[in-house]
Amino acid sequence: MLLFGQGILSTLEGMHSVVKGETWESVAANYGVSIMELQAANPDVKRQKLKKGTLLIIPKKQQQISYVPVSEVPEKPLRVIRTVISDLKVGVMLPLSDKKMVEFYRGLLMAADSVRKSGVNLDIHAWDCGTTSAQVEALLPKIGELDVLFGPASATQIPAVAEACKERGTRLVLPFFTGQTMQDYPLVYNATPSNTVLFEAATKKFMSFYADRNYVIVNSGKTDFKGKLLTEAITQGLSERSVTPRTLAIEGDDFAYETAFNQFRENMIVLDDSSLPSLNTLLSHLKAFRQNHPQYRLSLVGYSEWQDEAETLMGDFFAFDTYIVSPCYYNRLDDRIKRFERTYARNFRAYILKENPRYAALGFDLGCYFLTGLATQGDTFEQMQNSLRQKPYQNWFRFERSTSGLSFTNSFVQFIHYTPESKIELIR
Repeated sequence: MLLFGQGILSTLEGMHSVVKGETWESVAANYGVSIMELQAANPDVKRQKLKKGTLLIIPKKQQQISYVPVSEVPEKPLRVIRTVISDLKVGVMLPLSDKKMVEFYRGLLMAADSVRKSGVNLDIHAWDCGTTSAQVEALLPKIGELDVLFGPASATQIPAVAEACKERGTRLVLPFFTGQTMQDYPLVYNATPSNTVLFEAATKKFMSFYADRNYVIVNSGKTDFKGKLLTEAITQGLSERSVTPRTLAIEGDDFAYETAFNQFRENMIVLDDSSLPSLNTLLSHLKAFRQNHPQYRLSLVGYSEWQDEAETLMGDFFAFDTYIVSPCYYNRLDDRIKRFERTYARNFRAYILKENPRYAALGFDLGCYFLTGLATQGDTFEQMQNSLRQKPYQNWFRFERSTSGLSFTNSFVQFIHYTPESKIELIR
């Protein structure tokens, strides 16, 4: 009986407790087994939607069996699931001739310094990978066994790096990639949400918080892909509630604006163009309309690019109760941010670039999230990451499995709300 029991245990990888949102597909992908194998190991678990807290037996990956004399079978170390990692091996692969990438790397180094103070040993390797496929492929043999790799930035380089990381079981964090999710790679993290993901998440918030308002889509007469995505997402969200938004030509007269707006409800004005010229044109018309009709309650829905103009347009944002949709927010007036900028300047004898987003803050926030998470959660990071406490300078992260159940993408979105009381609040 003892030998029989050992034989059974040797076929199992371990136990897994299902967390919210996990499916048969995502659990199987996470452990590298097929859905059929996973379900066969758990015959008593219903095949429908998995429930949080359900314990699953994880079978070992199926391998081809070859019979050799016992004396020739080498001893293999047992695979140990690490719940903490005190010695992290970290890689960075970026085009370091780019000032923005250098700033991101410096922010990442500041995060590493912060994590080291908690007693974690970090072995960091950085490579300048340029921008071509040939440049990055020449570096792949140097990767070795890493716990996490940050980069690259070029979309043409990502597939080869993702494949190399998949073979090694290395987590690959893509700080800047906003294209299609890397469906076949279970340990790839897209840190910057695509516009499609961002606006779908934003629409859910709008429908949750402000579904009863009168939505007005303003047609700028220009072609803007980002504006098209946002207006289509909001239109679809309203359609699911059997509501149709009103439409308005940006150069319409006072009567056209009055017809589109509702005097008895708050009006959410969504411009279909993210550019500054269209914003200025719309603001000009809204100011004229308000002079003639001060009783109307007007709110403006904006894009993350508009934050670049916040210093000059702050008064207008406050006046029109503006909600800017953005995955990040950098408040230079915050005392924490001021200290961060002073530390950066002291360490690197340079000032943080005035870009949106700030690349140094992105590097720091992303570094803290993964280095702290892996150090404290080890190989259970994928299941436990949502329990991480975040206090970022700029970027928040809410990684969710893609629809394929494999790679992760950041779905965090917030509204930067410029209130009529001249205050800025973050709605998350």
